[in-house]
Amino acid sequence: MLSISTHKDVIKVETEESRLRPLDADLQVPDTSKFMKHTGWKPQISFEQTMQDLLGYWRERVRSGKKFLTR
Repeated sequence: MLSISTHKDVIKVETEESRLRPLDADLQVPDTSKFMKHTGWKPQISFEQTMQDLLGYWRERVRSGKKFLTR
């Protein structure tokens, strides 16, 4: 998400190494080719568009002042 943000140059990402699991990955993008081969399914919306839509949703959510669900 940060890579498509207009604020990526001003946001500092800090990683607390002790909280990472041994198999944590920075980016996880699934390979859907096997599923598509067996079912004939094809995505109608690109991954990039999905990320843009998600970022827009959260920007609007924060801007509107709506409360978030917390654990």
